[in-house]
Amino acid sequence: MLDPKEINKQDENRKNQEQKITGLKEKIEKRRKKVYLLDLQGFSNQEIANQLGVSLSSIEKDLHYMKYYCVKWFEDLAQDGSGLRTVESCSQIDIVQKELWSLYRKEKLSSTKKRILDSIVANSLKKREIFRGFYRSSNELEREIKKWGKEIDLSIAEEYGIKL
Repeated sequence: MLDPKEINKQDENRKNQEQKITGLKEKIEKRRKKVYLLDLQGFSNQEIANQLGVSLSSIEKDLHYMKYYCVKWFEDLAQDGSGLRTVESCSQIDIVQKELWSLYRKEKLSSTKKRILDSIVANSLKKREIFRGFYRSSNELEREIKKWGKEIDLSIAEEYGIKL
C-alpha cells in the first residue's frame, strides 16, 4: 500500500510536469506567431532563427507545421475544395507580401517606402476579404442545409400524416 504522502508527492510531480508541458506549448505558440510574422515580412529562415535565437531547423519545422495545419484546417472546413482555393489565394498574397517587405527593407526613399507600405496594407485587406468571403459562404451553406433539413422533415411528416 502506498503511503498518502507518497501519493500526494506523485500528484504534485504530475501537476508540475503538466504545467511545464503547458508552459512549453505556450512558448512554442508565441514563437510560431513571431516566426509567421517575420516570414511574412520577407526575412529568410536563417534571419528569423538568428533574431529569435533558435536553430534553423526549429524555424523550418515551425513553418512546415503552420502550413500543414492551415491546409488541413481548410480541408476540414470545405470538403468541396473551396478551402484549398482560399489557402492558395492567401498563399499567393503571402508571397507578394514577403517580396514587398523585402523591397521595403532595401528601399532608401521614404516616399517609395510609403507606397510599399500602402501596398502591404492593401494586400492584407484583400486577404481579409478572402477569409470573409469564405466564412460568409460557409455560413450561407449551413443555413441552406438547415432549410433543406426542415423541408425534408416536413415532407416526411406529410408522407406519414404527422403534424409538426
